[in-house]
Amino acid sequence: MYLKYLYLISLGVSAITGIYQMNKITRQLKTVALLCTYTFLLELSVFLFRHNFGYQGNILPQYNFFILVEFMFYAYFFKQIVKNTYVLKAIKLFLFIFPVLWYIFSFYCFNIFQWSSYSFVFGGTIIIFFALIYCYEKLTSNETTSLLNEGEFWVAIGLIVYYTCVVPYMGMFHYLTANYEQLAVKLKKLNLITNIIMYLLFAYAFLCKMIKTEKYSS
Repeated sequence: MYLKYLYLISLGVSAITGIYQMNKITRQLKTVALLCTYTFLLELSVFLFRHNFGYQGNILPQYNFFILVEFMFYAYFFKQIVKNTYVLKAIKLFLFIFPVLWYIFSFYCFNIFQWSSYSFVFGGTIIIFFALIYCYEKLTSNETTSLLNEGEFWVAIGLIVYYTCVVPYMGMFHYLTANYEQLAVKLKKLNLITNIIMYLLFAYAFLCKMIKTEKYSS
């Protein structure tokens, strides 16, 4: 249970930091900050309804809808920062077809009350690809700015860490819960740990410019 609390705290820190820095961060980071705020409100409401009001109903519809929101936000984030022309076309294509695929996966392959693993695996894999392309562009560019102060870079790193670890697990979610329930419970901890790492990296990303400013002014 303590991992769940740490996850909520790290998510809250990321959301609050993003809101606090909203006037100072780039337009691209504002996209991530808004998504963090939405995610925090969603997770907090689920947590409170379950622990304070004893709600035991199916919460998968909320998370299935969240899949659509998060991947559209992340794709739009990379659309603003990736420079490769072909990858930009791929991002635009993803933004167009993913809602259609999400609808098919969520209502025909499964139903809205079941975990839409196909949507998560497809979206997560594509986001890993976009993040890797962006990191490659940053690492091979001739820019002299330090990556320590590039908030977008740390968001990309956080996304790579999280989705690389979690996509295989969430893709096998139905199989694991049906056949290896204890293993599924243990792997759920990996989901929480990588979430914590990702949102702490997001919080750092929102503070990058302020840290840089204070460093040079001292």
